[in-house]
Amino acid sequence: MGTDPVGTRIALLSARMRRAASRGALAAVIAEEVATYSLHDLLHLRASVERDLRHVPPNYRAKLQPRMMEHLFGTHHIIMVGHRRGRFGDLREHLDEKIGEFCDMLLDLPNREEEGDLRLVFLYYLIAAFTIFVCELPGHPVGTPFPGGFLVEERDGTYYCPVREKEDDVETSICPYCPAEQSALPGDEPL
Repeated sequence: MGTDPVGTRIALLSARMRRAASRGALAAVIAEEVATYSLHDLLHLRASVERDLRHVPPNYRAKLQPRMMEHLFGTHHIIMVGHRRGRFGDLREHLDEKIGEFCDMLLDLPNREEEGDLRLVFLYYLIAAFTIFVCELPGHPVGTPFPGGFLVEERDGTYYCPVREKEDDVETSICPYCPAEQSALPGDEPL
C-alpha cells in the first residue's frame, strides 16, 4: 500500500470488515466509514457513474442509470439512518464466509487502474458490501435491467440475475459475492 492514504484506509477498513463477527458488526464498520463521506462526495460518485455509463447505448442507459442512482443513494440513506438510530445491533447472524474474499478484492483496488477517485470507488464497494453481506440482497437490485431485456428478479424469496455467473473474468466484480442465483437465459441449459 505504500504511503497512499486511501490505500492505507482501504487496508485498515478491509481488516476491520474481515474481523466483523456478525452482520450488525459489519454494518457498524461500514456505516462509520460511509459517514466520513459528504453529500459532495456522493454527488461526485453520481457523476462518476454517469461517466462510466456514457458509452452504454442511450435506450439502455435511460433504464439503467435511474436504478443505479436509486440504489446508491437509497442504500446510503439506509446505512446512515440505521447507524444514527443504532439499528444494527440486532443483526447478530453470522456473515457469509465470502466476506474474506471480498476484503481480499478490496485490498487490490489501489493496484488497479480505476478511472476516477479511488476514495469514491471504495465508497461504491462499501455500499455493495452492505447490500450483499448485511442486507443479503443482490448487488444489483431487483429490477436492474441488463442487455437483451433481462432483469434481476425475485421469485419466491430467491433472487435471480442474468449475469450472476457471467462476470467472473472481471477482477473487481461484485458478482462472485452476490446471493442471487444465475437465471436461465435463452440458449442456456434449464436450471
